[in-house]
Amino acid sequence: MHFVEDRRWDGVTGDEALAAAARDEELSVVFLADAVAMCSPLRPLLALDLGVDDDEDLDPVYYQELIDSPPPREVRVVPEAVHMVHGNLQLANVDFAELVEDAAADPDGVVRDVTAVPASPGPLPHPGP
Repeated sequence: MHFVEDRRWDGVTGDEALAAAARDEELSVVFLADAVAMCSPLRPLLALDLGVDDDEDLDPVYYQELIDSPPPREVRVVPEAVHMVHGNLQLANVDFAELVEDAAADPDGVVRDVTAVPASPGPLPHPGP
């Protein structure tokens, strides 16, 4: 994972980030802290799928539906879930479409780390003798 902090990237669109990142064959996903992320209390980063575009070689006779409706290439991810998302994509435990489905089922429309332990409201009460 590479972190980039550079004011020249302010205001970059998802398509511009995808085009720039596509040069690095090692990357599978890019996370952007865009204006939406900075203004939302959840701080959901924009995750962009760098999966290979194989639809150029698809035969329209058999794959017209896939050609007409390409899979989504972006989803919002809360910061706590970035490592989980990145790791699972790298290991091919999930594909990007599954992450999009998870976000669609979430009330806030984001991917969350389901393995994260929720913050404790404080110490557990100690039972008396």
